[in-house]
Amino acid sequence: MKRMLLLLGMLMLTLALVACGQNNDDDNANQDNGAVTNPEPEKDDNTTGQTNNENTNNGTTTDATAQDDMKQKMDDLEYTKFGIDVDYNNNKDYDAEIELDNNLIEAELEDDLNGVNIEGEEAFNKIYPNVKKLKIDQSTPKEDVIAEVMKAFDLPADYIKLEVEVKFKDGTKMEYEDRK
Repeated sequence: MKRMLLLLGMLMLTLALVACGQNNDDDNANQDNGAVTNPEPEKDDNTTGQTNNENTNNGTTTDATAQDDMKQKMDDLEYTKFGIDVDYNNNKDYDAEIELDNNLIEAELEDDLNGVNIEGEEAFNKIYPNVKKLKIDQSTPKEDVIAEVMKAFDLPADYIKLEVEVKFKDGTKMEYEDRK
């Protein structure tokens, strides 16, 4: 009886290991379908000791060269952080944010109007051109900030609530809010 139980246990363990091995094959198949970006590690960048395709702390894969490119673009702006949150009827929102934080660029775009929910480099590439159009400084009146943001992001004017947060390179943080 003990031999039978031992044999049955070994059989179950073997089946579990085989099943786990099949999951890895499924993961490799997903790589072929483009589900995983940068499937092979690149050379060490020698500045952080991390390979170029390691995950950032927000869960998206962004390689070091993409971070460098985004940092260079952020240097062209007068801001280290730009965020916009616009609420519309029917629980529709437009939220966009790019930020230089601890020498890493973080970006997130949630656009319920167009069914877009992305982060990382893809979000940065969608948000950055709009932020680049803005000419906002600490003395820009609230009405002008709102008008510029609405125009740059090509957003509908029938919002319920709009919030804009800007952190300038000198550390000054400005927040603007409008309700209709």
